[in-house]
Amino acid sequence: MAPELTTTEPSLGYRDPGGMATEPTVLFGIQFTLSLAAYSLIAFWYVVPRLSKLPRELALAPLLWVHAFRVVGGTILAPGAVGSGVPMEFRRMVGYGDLATALLALLALIALRAHLARAIAFVWVCLTVGMLDTINAIIQSIRFSVFNDPLGVNWVIVTVYVPALLVSSLLIFMQLLRPDHSTTRAPVG
Repeated sequence: MAPELTTTEPSLGYRDPGGMATEPTVLFGIQFTLSLAAYSLIAFWYVVPRLSKLPRELALAPLLWVHAFRVVGGTILAPGAVGSGVPMEFRRMVGYGDLATALLALLALIALRAHLARAIAFVWVCLTVGMLDTINAIIQSIRFSVFNDPLGVNWVIVTVYVPALLVSSLLIFMQLLRPDHSTTRAPVG
């Protein structure tokens, strides 16, 4: 049976009764790095080779779908989703930033599917806003030391889903920079 975890002072992390301490930022770093490595391997071993055979608009669609589900970032806005030590300023910035990016991803997908002349511009806007939001959230999480507070399911979102967002953002950027050689107007997404 696993030892029961008890909370000590926030700066000391969590301790089990046996005295083994796991500093939250260290645990975060390990989980985030392993997730980022796994998504990167999946991306470059499996996804990139397959998407490189598709016209750019078709290749962008599955990558944008990853961002359409940034609605999960809005979870941080729900009452009781995180500890009371997480500042409301941080919660609003993260929650609304993710919701806005999810909306932009859906708009970009619709624009691609409808073959709108400005579809690629929608993708650029989504990518830019999403990356700025992600970078800002990382910086602000350090500023507010949020990893020392209970984050509930948001811990999983940050350590498992955010690395997927970063890798898919890189793949979107790569697709946007590649020349468009599409000659067909097949449905997108």
